[in-house]
Amino acid sequence: MSRIQRTKASIKAHCTSLSAWELPKRESSVAPAGVWTNEDMDPVPSHLQTWTSVTFLLYWCSDLINAGSWSQVSSFVAIGLTWWESVLAVLLGSFLISILIACNGIIGARLHTPFAISARGAYGTNLSKFAVVSRMVIAWFWFSINTYQGGTGVKLMLIAIWPSFRHFKNHLPESSGTDSSSMLCFFLFWLMQAPFTLINPRKLRPLFLLKAISVPVTAIAMMAWSIHAAGDQASAVLKASPTLSGLPAWYAFMTAVTSCMGTWTTMATSIGDFSRYSKKPSSAALQVVFFPFMFFTCALFGAIASNMMLAVTGEVLWQPFDIIDTWEGSKGGRAAAFFASFAWAIGNLGTNITANSISSANDFCTLFPRWVNIFRGQLFAIFIGTWAFAPWKVLGSAGSFISFMGAYSIVLGPLAAVLSSDFFLVKKGRYSVPALYDPNGIYRYNSWGVNWRAMAALVVSISPNMPGMINALDSSIHIGGARYIYAVATIFGSHRCHSHSLGTLRPLPSP
Repeated sequence: MSRIQRTKASIKAHCTSLSAWELPKRESSVAPAGVWTNEDMDPVPSHLQTWTSVTFLLYWCSDLINAGSWSQVSSFVAIGLTWWESVLAVLLGSFLISILIACNGIIGARLHTPFAISARGAYGTNLSKFAVVSRMVIAWFWFSINTYQGGTGVKLMLIAIWPSFRHFKNHLPESSGTDSSSMLCFFLFWLMQAPFTLINPRKLRPLFLLKAISVPVTAIAMMAWSIHAAGDQASAVLKASPTLSGLPAWYAFMTAVTSCMGTWTTMATSIGDFSRYSKKPSSAALQVVFFPFMFFTCALFGAIASNMMLAVTGEVLWQPFDIIDTWEGSKGGRAAAFFASFAWAIGNLGTNITANSISSANDFCTLFPRWVNIFRGQLFAIFIGTWAFAPWKVLGSAGSFISFMGAYSIVLGPLAAVLSSDFFLVKKGRYSVPALYDPNGIYRYNSWGVNWRAMAALVVSISPNMPGMINALDSSIHIGGARYIYAVATIFGSHRCHSHSLGTLRPLPSP
């Protein structure tokens, strides 16, 4: 049979038979006979454990210096914080969440298993699926947000080349929250992004090198330009006194800290998907230093630039693309706008690959190992993670952006905290890797496959923050003082999880 005939036969089989979509059954080194698994779920073999401290440093350099980090700290300026208060909030929030990231990173580095497998040790074989699905949906949402921001970069590049594109006729109603040109560029960026998302990240080193060079250079250049544009006002802006005081100041600051932590609660759960490739656990532990440093660096650029533009334009331009959009007055400005937009778009592309598509794909292949591998899971991220959401609603204002980041952190923060507290504090760093792959093993806990103590820890951590989340999404609903608990949602939830885990979880016999 020729190659063309084999291809035709394969296409016909996939169109007419469900069994044709089954992945080849693989004999696992740890899973019991009869349990379906695939190579993307199994522990990482020793020859692939290649990540070092430098790898983690470069990873966070790639992941943190992007339009999202810049926009986040600038959104704090929009709610009334000064540039230095915004940077301080980022420094505190990033340090606190880096502890969770490092702890769960060490778990992955010790066990060499993905998060979806490690979570079975804390939650049970069935309850862990709730943690997996929760993280997967949020990764899809962030994939959509980064894609839309990348589309904004494409739009500015097109305007820089053809200024008339700014007047592209809009056929969408105002209530949609977006316009025809933005949706077109959203689609174009998605189309350009899709092939890169499906390539093994190890083959994309030139792309990540380009991002690691172009995005920091662009961020520094934009900050320097904004200081120059502010002129004599720059000194006054940098010396600005706080505009808020008392309880409103505390509320705004802690909301910023929680928002900062909330942004990266996804990675606090997902980090095991990457740290499982570590040569040694100590490399993953150094993230407690790398993460705050990289986040602080990008936050500093964004906070200063947004404050300078406030002095120049009278409004907070909280997204880097908003600043770039002011450069269209000359040929030189248009050239700068093109290259800066290109750099930020590349930054969003790299973040989508590492932080969102791979993480969600890991989750999907764990839920359906018989049908889904990493490649197929990434296909779901490309389609569902882009078109099932409305990211322009989230990015419509600084308040919406902050509310979104705080809302999902009330779930993912406790999910990450339960895993770390169970592994380190309750089970003293001992999980049986073969038992994690056994659906009827010790981590089933009971006939329902649910560790009810972990469920209790989640309930007491999440429920007090629910009124605050409802108020954040609809301010017309008054909740009284409960909104102050929500201002520290991630800190509160994580602390409650650790405390409750110590009090209720009981270690299983040592494996």
